[in-house]
Formats: sequence, C-alpha cells, structure tokens
Amino acid sequence: MIYLFVGEKYFRKKLIDTWKKSFAEKFSENNIIHVQNPFQHDIWFFEQNLLSNGLFSTKNLFIIDDFPFSSDDENPQNILKMQEYFLDIFPRVNTENIVVFNNLKADKRSKLYKKIKELWEIKDFIIETEEDLRQKLQQVYQNKVSSQVIDKMITLKGLQFSNITWELDKILIVKENIDISDIQNISQDLEENIFEIINLLLSSETKKSILKLRELASQIDNSYLLYNSLLSNLRVYFYIFQLQKLWKTNSEIKELLDLWNREFLIGKTYKIKKETFFKMYEKLMWIDAKMKTGKMFGSESDDMMYEIERSLII
Repeated sequence: MIYLFVGEKYFRKKLIDTWKKSFAEKFSENNIIHVQNPFQHDIWFFEQNLLSNGLFSTKNLFIIDDFPFSSDDENPQNILKMQEYFLDIFPRVNTENIVVFNNLKADKRSKLYKKIKELWEIKDFIIETEEDLRQKLQQVYQNKVSSQVIDKMITLKGLQFSNITWELDKILIVKENIDISDIQNISQDLEENIFEIINLLLSSETKKSILKLRELASQIDNSYLLYNSLLSNLRVYFYIFQLQKLWKTNSEIKELLDLWNREFLIGKTYKIKKETFFKMYEKLMWIDAKMKTGKMFGSESDDMMYEIERSLII
C-alpha cells in the first residue's frame, strides 16, 4: 500500500509516530525504514527494500520525508527523474510493504500525485479555511484553550497553524489552561500585519490601511522591508484577479499559483474595484523603479513611506 501524507507537520508527525509505534510492537523496529532525503540514496537501496520482504518475511514500513512533488524546487531534472523512477517501481513494490511519502505540500499536477490518488490513498492535513483551522486547534488543545483564545490567535496569526501552536505551546509549559488574558502580549508578525493592511485596502478602507501602515512602520523602522513585503503579498491578489479576468476556475487558479493554504483568497468578495486595484499595484511597482533611478528625494525612509501612501490613494 502506498500513501501520501501532506499538509501540517503536526498531524503528519503524530500519525507517523503512531504507525511506527504500532509496527515496532507488531513486528520489529528493524522493519521500519525512515528516509529523510531520498537523493542521498542510490537506486539499488530502494529496490532492495521496496521490492523485498522485511525481516523474517514480514512487512516493511518505508517512510520517505520531504520528497518534492513539484518540479519548481532545486535540481528539477533530478526531481523529475526520481518521480519517474517511483512511477516505474510502484507496480513491483512488494504488496506486504507500506510506503509513506511525507511532505508539506504536493503539486496536484504531477504524475506521481495523480497516480497515488488514483490507486492508493492521500491523507490530507492541509488547512484551507478559517473554520478548518479552528476545528483542528480545538482538536489539538481540547479544553486547555478557550474558543475566545483561538479566535484571537487566528486574528493575530492568520491561517498559520504552526505559528499559533508555537505560541500556545510556550504558554502551556507554565499553565494548564489558557484564557484571553494569557495572550495579551502576543503581537502580530510582519506578515500578519501586512495581511491586515491589504485586507483593509481591498475593503476600500484606505484611511484605516494607511494608519495601520504608519503604525507598523514606526515599529519595524525599515521602510524597504515594509515595501517589499507589501508588494510581494499584493502580487498574489494581482495574479488572482488577472486569472479571474481570463475566466479561470478557482481550482485552476489554486493550482497555477500553488496557493496551498491560501486558497480561501480566491473565493473572497472584495469591495475594491479590480481596475482600482490594478492602478494601485502599478503605482506601487513604480516605486521600485524610482529607487533604482534615484528619482526619490528627501530622507530615504520618509520618502519611501510618502511614495507608498501616495500610491494607495486612488
């Protein structure tokens, strides 16, 4: 049997640890092979272990971590070659063996992904919606964290499961239960602040977005970092809107942009007119050209913030 575990590491690790414990108890730890980098092994290593029985003709549990299911990683030719190798060897894998590909994300367009989905099983731990995240957090923490705390953490950290659990787990070291007063000192990261600013812009609340931008600028004291983060995040919406103009479906847009847990951005309703958004985005793009040609005046930081704010006012 061949599986693909994809999505949040917490859930993948929990399931793999359970399987490994069960295998060790039923067979032997010698029947568990955990590969962290498949490119460090020769072809004969996989053939020797995947095509044969385990110790005393029992089952093998064969786990392969972080195997790239996309050709956009480093060394794409080696990746595609390895994918083709696994596609070729699948029909010959000993039926007594269990193979688990364990990965953060997967390109659903790849042949390897499609083959596993067609013939075997994919266990998907990807978080795509706020409600999905809320349910998973409640599942993890049960009665230790109040629903009020979970809602507040989602506001602060967005759909970043790992960032939320990292903060909550630190508090649970010294407390048995977490209430709203325990998270008063947790602040938004740069990305979460930028997400809130963009959300205000797309809701046509320009004044509020600029005030939030000024507040953030006073905290990080790096207008260039702020500009680059704002532009890179807006670029996602730019491509979403452009693909929607081309009548691409939500599923097509998700795959083309590899949005993973940001798929919810596609279906959201935004108050801003797309023509207005494109003008704003173009003006922000021109700031980079002004920087490179020396056309900005005044102090660099103040001039940068002035240019950003002026670009947001359409």
